[in-house]
Amino acid sequence: MGASADPLAQLADALLPHRDAFIAELVVATEKEIAVLDHDERLHSLLHASITENIVAGLHILSNGIDPRTVDAPLSAISYARRLAQRDVPMSALLRAYRLGASRFLELGLNEAVKLPVQDTSRVVITVVGISAAYIDRVCEQVARAYEEERERWLSSRGALRQHWVTQLLHDPAPSITQAEAALGYRLTGTHLAVEGWIDRSSDPYDAMNILERLSSLLHRIFEARGHPLLVPTDETDVRIWLPVNAGQTVDADAVAAEVDRARLPVRVAIGNPRAGLDGFRLSIRGASRAKALALVAGEAAPRVVSFAEVAPVALLADEPADLADFVADTLGGLVVDDPWRQSLRGTLEVFLATNRSYAATADQLTVHRNTVHYRIQQAVEKHGILLEDNTFRLQLALAVCRWHGATVLRRASE
Repeated sequence: MGASADPLAQLADALLPHRDAFIAELVVATEKEIAVLDHDERLHSLLHASITENIVAGLHILSNGIDPRTVDAPLSAISYARRLAQRDVPMSALLRAYRLGASRFLELGLNEAVKLPVQDTSRVVITVVGISAAYIDRVCEQVARAYEEERERWLSSRGALRQHWVTQLLHDPAPSITQAEAALGYRLTGTHLAVEGWIDRSSDPYDAMNILERLSSLLHRIFEARGHPLLVPTDETDVRIWLPVNAGQTVDADAVAAEVDRARLPVRVAIGNPRAGLDGFRLSIRGASRAKALALVAGEAAPRVVSFAEVAPVALLADEPADLADFVADTLGGLVVDDPWRQSLRGTLEVFLATNRSYAATADQLTVHRNTVHYRIQQAVEKHGILLEDNTFRLQLALAVCRWHGATVLRRASE
């Protein structure tokens, strides 16, 4: 923005350099202070987009003298409100987030306003407070309406009843098993295999649910389920599936991924461990949810199908990212730098250990020359102090954490 005689436009100019840092700090503060908004990676992205567009809109209003009572809520803010309605997050949490954002924005704005080269700073402050209040009233009214409409639509859908009973089963210490089984059409005795499925690219809700229902049918066939699956949408593009399977059922994530690819389903899948009874119903979906959270953090680097059994140690460590990064740095030393060369060293070392230190098998799996493998292992040991002791569990775990968590635990090359 160029220099302007309008004090509000000058304030917008002064706030602009702080915008990105302020947005990042507000996202962190919102998730920390309002625990029910601290969800998975995709809801985090929606929250970030909503906060960003609201801040951009606020600066635009200040810069151009727009009446805040005439603006519409940003599309990302409406989308976020609808998604919270689908996830059964109370609207009070959403409105509290707006109050928190308004308070933080005003604090920053007032700090900058007193620095402006204007005679009547108090008038600028009063005007900014009024604009902020009017904007928040306007936007909150619109996002609340969007939330209520989506909540009503969602509750009237067939998935809402299932979601209600499943929530009871997962969280009620003494749920009514008989009533739940009757409502869900699903027996809680026997062994359950729980799955989290989600669309991996944009699709309209109707197509998304058709795709997820096809996924359910495919999994029913793959695992030779003993009865009909229980399919419970958690929002427009995500679903939870429980399959009644035989005791001793095994999970081959690669085989499932091959079937998903063959069926051309644009989905990603996280599979829990097979477990029996009501406790098993809960444990299996808990594992699937942890595997899904890990896959979302890994992004495109994650395979299409993730089995909790294969990633359990890494998934269980994910709740403490700072401790996780410290563990990786302590174990890998200089290999924690996020650059292509050290990524190749980490990848080679991980395969080398997984193949029982076979240079030939590692070269074959990585499709490189055996001498290349030998050189990379030598570099990891001699240049970065990696110790190939008899017990390499800690080293293998740290390498797996790097592969899944990426930049979350790695150090930028410039640091």
